[in-house]
Amino acid sequence: MRRRKPINVAASLSIACVALTSEAMAGECNAADIPVVPDVRILTAETVTSPAPHCRVVGELGTETGFELLLPDDWNGKFVMGGGGGFSGDFNNAALRMANILTDGWATVTTDTGHKGNNIVASWALNNLERQVNFGFQAVHRTAVTSKAIIAEYYGDDIQRNLFVGCSRGGGQAMMVAQRSPELFEGIYAGAPAYYWTKEMAGRWTYDAMNMFPDPTQISAPVIDGEAQALIGNAIMARCDTIDGLKDGILNDPRQCDFEVASLQCGEVGSNQCLTEDQVRVAEDLFREVEFGGTSWPGMPMGAELPGNPLGWSMWTTGGFVEGNDLDFHPGESDGDAFEMPPIPNATWGFATQMMKYFFYSDPEWSYEGYDFADFAFHAARLSTTLDANSPDLSGFRAKGGKLILDNGWMDGSLSAFGTIDYYEDVLNFDATAHEDVRLFIRPGVTHCANGPGPDGTNYIAALEDWLDSGVAPDQLHAPFVDPLTRQATGGGRIICAHPSIVTYDGNGDPNVADSFSCHTPE
Repeated sequence: MRRRKPINVAASLSIACVALTSEAMAGECNAADIPVVPDVRILTAETVTSPAPHCRVVGELGTETGFELLLPDDWNGKFVMGGGGGFSGDFNNAALRMANILTDGWATVTTDTGHKGNNIVASWALNNLERQVNFGFQAVHRTAVTSKAIIAEYYGDDIQRNLFVGCSRGGGQAMMVAQRSPELFEGIYAGAPAYYWTKEMAGRWTYDAMNMFPDPTQISAPVIDGEAQALIGNAIMARCDTIDGLKDGILNDPRQCDFEVASLQCGEVGSNQCLTEDQVRVAEDLFREVEFGGTSWPGMPMGAELPGNPLGWSMWTTGGFVEGNDLDFHPGESDGDAFEMPPIPNATWGFATQMMKYFFYSDPEWSYEGYDFADFAFHAARLSTTLDANSPDLSGFRAKGGKLILDNGWMDGSLSAFGTIDYYEDVLNFDATAHEDVRLFIRPGVTHCANGPGPDGTNYIAALEDWLDSGVAPDQLHAPFVDPLTRQATGGGRIICAHPSIVTYDGNGDPNVADSFSCHTPE
C-alpha cells in the first residue's frame, strides 16, 4: 500500500482530515492507520484473513452512530454500502450476503444507525429525536460520506464506483438515499423495501395484529392456527399452482389466482378441514387492501401460506408466542452478549407494537386493546418525513446518472409485493421517463429477500454494474437456484422479468433451464 496523503475534502464534504503517519505501510491494520476525521472515533482496527485479507474497522461518528468498515488489501477501486435489517442496532451488512464482494476487492460499510439492540426492538427510540432521525436517514448519509472520505485517503486514490444495496430495512434505506442523498451512489438496489414505516409497519401491521390476536395479552394462539394455515395454503396451491404451466409450488403471478377463502368456511358442523367464520374473515383481510386511520395499504399476494415456508405466514403473520423460542430475525455482528427480545408471537406483531409504543405514542405500556386508529393520521404525518421513503421524485438521482433496481418476492410473507408495485407505479406516474433509470423485478417463489422454492440467486450487484457500464436497462435477469445457507449455485435456474412483464414457461422445456422461460407483458 502506498504512503497516504492527507484528505482534502473540505470543499465537497465539509470535513477536514489529519494526515496519517508516514509509517503506515502495506499489511498493517491498526487504529493509527485509519484517517482521522472530526467527530469520528475509531474504536478498533484489526486484520482479518477470511474470506479475503482485509482491515475491519469499527468506529462511531457523531453522538453514537456505529459503523463497520471493511477495507480489502487488494482493493478494486470500488465501494458498496450495505443496508441493515429490522430496527438495525447491529452490523448487518446486506452486501456481504449478496456477492463475494471482499474476495472481489470491494470496500464496504454498514451502520447500526445510531443505537445498539435487537433488530425487532425499538425502545431505544423512546423520546429520543436524535436516534429517530439517525434511524430514519441521517446515519446512513453520514456513514456513507465519512466512509468514502476514509477509503479515498486510506488507499490514496479516488473511488471509481459507489453502490448501495439493501433488503428489507436496507431496501428502505436504499430508497431513502435515492430520494434524499442522490449524489452519494450511482447504482442502488432496494430489495423487499421497508419504505413506508407509518402506513405499512405501523398501521397495516397493527390492523393485522388486532385481527390475528384480538386480545393483546393472549398471543399464544392465533385466530389462524397451523391447521387453518395449512388448509388455506394447500387449497390455494391445489387450485392455482398449475396456472403457469408448472406444478412446482410457485405462482409465477399470484394475481392470476382466483381462489375464494370463503369456499373453505365450515357449515353447521365444523371440522379440521374447514375454517370458522372468524378465520375466513381474518384471511380475507390479509389478502385484500384494508382501510385504517383515514388511509389504506394493500394485502398480501397468495402463495406464502404453506407452513413449510420459513419466511411466510408462520414467521410473519400467524405464528404464536412460544416460551424460549425467539425469532431468528436479521442476525448481525454485535459486540457483547446477544440482545434480549421481548415476547412476540410473530415478526409483524412485534414491529407494529414496537412502532406504536416508541414512535407513535411514546408509551412503553401502549396496547392496541380498544384502539380505533382515531389519531393515527396525526402521528403518521408527524413521523413520515423522518421515517418514510415514499417520494416518487427521483429526478435528482437520475440527473446524476443514477440507476435504481427495486425488487420483491411474490412469496414474501411480510412486506407486500403490492406495496412495492404501488411505489414503482407512483414513480412512473410522476415522470414516465423514469422507466429509463428505474426497474422493478417481482421474483416468483421467493420469500423475504431470499429463500423459498423459487430461484433467488440473482446477483444484483453485477446487474447494476452491467447497467452502469452498458447504459442498457435490464428487462430480464438470470435467476439461479442457490443453497439457502451458502448462497452457492446448486445447478439450474430461471429468469426474472422487469415489471409489468411476467415470467412465462414455454410449456415443455426443462423447468430448471432459463431458456424454458421468457418475459411477457399481460394485455
